[in-house]
Amino acid sequence: MFRFFLVTGIGLAVINGWISWWLWRALSGTGWLRIVLCILVLALGAAFPLLYKGHGDTLAHVWTLRAGAFWMGVAFYAFALVLIADIWGLGARLFGAMPPAPPRWGAVLLVMGLPLLLGVGSWFNAAFPVLRHYDITVRTQGPVPSTYVDKPLKLGVITDIHLGRLLTAERLGRAIELLAPEQPDAILYVGDIIDDHIKLDAEATAAALAVAQPRLGHWAVPGNHEYISGSIDKSLDFLRAVGMQVLRDQWAVVDNSFVLAGRDDLSKPGFTGIQRGSMEEILADLPEQYRGLPLVVMDHQPAALDEARDAGAALMLSGHTHNGQLWPFNFVTELRYENPLGLLTKGNFHSIVSAGTGTWGPPLRTTGRAEVLLVTVHFASADNAAP
Repeated sequence: MFRFFLVTGIGLAVINGWISWWLWRALSGTGWLRIVLCILVLALGAAFPLLYKGHGDTLAHVWTLRAGAFWMGVAFYAFALVLIADIWGLGARLFGAMPPAPPRWGAVLLVMGLPLLLGVGSWFNAAFPVLRHYDITVRTQGPVPSTYVDKPLKLGVITDIHLGRLLTAERLGRAIELLAPEQPDAILYVGDIIDDHIKLDAEATAAALAVAQPRLGHWAVPGNHEYISGSIDKSLDFLRAVGMQVLRDQWAVVDNSFVLAGRDDLSKPGFTGIQRGSMEEILADLPEQYRGLPLVVMDHQPAALDEARDAGAALMLSGHTHNGQLWPFNFVTELRYENPLGLLTKGNFHSIVSAGTGTWGPPLRTTGRAEVLLVTVHFASADNAAP
């Protein structure tokens, strides 16, 4: 994890340094204006990496951190335009057509203005999630659970909300408001619920959860940010305190109708030196009378699909990928995961991966909207299945 932050910090230094250098050249002859703009770019570029791992909670600290996070997303696209402009200028010099003499106001407005407009639009993408519906059929080994003979099971799914200084419980409440009218039987929080503990508000978070009253309760598993945010025990204690039932390499029989297994996060060994339990180990003490029930697995990272399928899971719910969050990083997640987003079905096994309800780092999304899922599960007896 230290390596990740080191590489990220170096990358941000290069990006913002190059943007400042380009502005300095483009605004030659404008006096104090270019000095102010260059200092502003460097200050915003340094804000997130310097303040994110700090513990400041003052209003100035929090809003400077948020401004730095917003700029981090905008700067990525500004840097791309700056590179294009420099390559264009180099080509013009090589082929004898000199670029316009500075100050180049049109180029500056394009390089800075277009990414800022994109940032505002993608902030709306991130701040106002949509409700996405998935409809699946699960074959049971025995009779269909009596509760679901005439009606399906409805599962609300929220992932990657990243509560802390950047995103508050208000965002969580907005997400649960989308689910409440659908009257889900349970709401599942599939990791990265917490980003940092500095501005966590237990009372406000509990109030957000109370917006919906699922009859089977609120269930959660840890993600990698429950570890990154500090003590994993502190993270899990917070989740329990606000009303979530936490499964950490554990199972629970829910409604005498299905088994819900929650996996610890794949990043656990990197923080604790201890491997997470395998599906076989997690289910080892499941009583025989429950082994015929449909198995639903919550696993933050969608990296162990085959293991869940081999364990007999009918449904695996994940997040973590954010669908890349910022283009073109969605192509990276597509290369890394068999199912980076949406529904993947293999026989009686269904993998559903959410793009996430919140954001990490830049509060922006250019690869799609933030989302909350409603998964409708229809049970059908395997004995009555069509060939």
